[in-house]
Amino acid sequence: MTTQNNNAKNIPADDYLFTLTSFDIEGDRVATPLVLANSALAKGKKVLLWLTMEGVELAKQGAAETVRTTSFAPVDELLEAYVESGGRIGVCPPCANTHGLTEHNMIDRAELMGAVSMLDESGGRQTFSF
Repeated sequence: MTTQNNNAKNIPADDYLFTLTSFDIEGDRVATPLVLANSALAKGKKVLLWLTMEGVELAKQGAAETVRTTSFAPVDELLEAYVESGGRIGVCPPCANTHGLTEHNMIDRAELMGAVSMLDESGGRQTFSF
């Protein structure tokens, strides 16, 4: 089953968009969308993780290693599995600028993705925010 957005882009309705807005406040809040995203990828779904506000810190090289979780695997392991499984990472450009994120310190597979692109990508996807 597919749906169409205004740009006539077909995206299956059972694909996912996870938005992460926080980073170091609570490790499980950072880990949860990665756990869900990895599960969706394992089921063959297309997944986009969009990082905004403080969440862009996750895209900074080495930052995932600093997050401590209570209930989940380490965030750096979850992120590595996500990237290795083909998950995409979009990063809010103004937020990246605010948090000092550049192409030189951004992890592989992360891409700057502004509001218009993110909205285009969200059409037909199930969305979750953390």
